Amino acid sequence: MFHRLSGLKFLAATALVASFAVPVFAEEAQEAEPQQQDPKKLFANSCSWCHGNFGMKAGKGGPKLAGIAKDEEAIYNTLIKGQGAMPSFKNTLKPEEIRLLARYIKSLPNE
Repeated sequence: MFHRLSGLKFLAATALVASFAVPVFAEEAQEAEPQQQDPKKLFANSCSWCHGNFGMKAGKGGPKLAGIAKDEEAIYNTLIKGQGAMPSFKNTLKPEEIRLLARYIKSLPNE
């Protein structure tokens, strides 16, 4: 009887531990998924130094980006290659971040 009771306690303890392990693994799986970057924060961290807040050229002399005539693909290529004093971002940002940034820059209103 003692051995059977010990076995039941072991099973109960195992079930209890397993019930806590599942949420931990679920949290780790969610953290492993790529986070969608906020384009405003990405612009603030990567571009606003020279192009100012919202691309209005209030920074260190970079050209105004708000209302830019380039299409999104041309903006993307400029971000990849760099232009003039602007460095390339291909080694500092992921391609999907550069794409998101190009889309955001193209969406800036010309005001």
